[in-house]
Amino acid sequence: MSKRTKTVVAAVIVIIVLIAAACIYGYMSGRQTPEQNGQPNQTVEPDTPNEQDTPDDQQTPDETKENPVQPENPNPSGGESVVVYVPDEQGETLTPVGTDAVDDSDQALVDALITAGSLPEGAAVQSSSTADGVLTLDMNAVYGDAVRSSGTTGESLLIYSLVNTFVQARGVNSVLITVDGAPLESGHEIYDYPLEPTN
Repeated sequence: MSKRTKTVVAAVIVIIVLIAAACIYGYMSGRQTPEQNGQPNQTVEPDTPNEQDTPDDQQTPDETKENPVQPENPNPSGGESVVVYVPDEQGETLTPVGTDAVDDSDQALVDALITAGSLPEGAAVQSSSTADGVLTLDMNAVYGDAVRSSGTTGESLLIYSLVNTFVQARGVNSVLITVDGAPLESGHEIYDYPLEPTN
């Protein structure tokens, strides 16, 4: 009996071991199947994004087309519309702003800059001429005095509000500013050369 009991116990143990081995094998096979299936899925997945990339690529040019920066309120009253460059709130850079002018004359542009607070009251254009993409703009002493009495930042804003505005309005490359026929002078520089607009 004891031999039989031992044989039965041994048989039961062998059966349990076989069942456990089968379970482990099945579990491991089950884990490997998704990994194997995952490889074809990885092949399929790149195809799907590639198909989706094509419409995205077609949309990308539309999204990449950046519209040029438009000035704020480009034509407030429907009259003669001009773009003038005015200091920002911090008084550090210039911003294009749409406004109205009496007409398309040089003085009308300067008056629009005065109204916008970019130039001092009384600033005036005495004469102007264009040659080889350079606009020579002769200003009066009021403008010259304002430039000389400004600090470095104020000086730059006074000069480039005029330069940027006239380059935009007249389609020239640069502006040579004179005062009473002589080169514009500030406290530390003589502007005897054409100035290109700042960004």
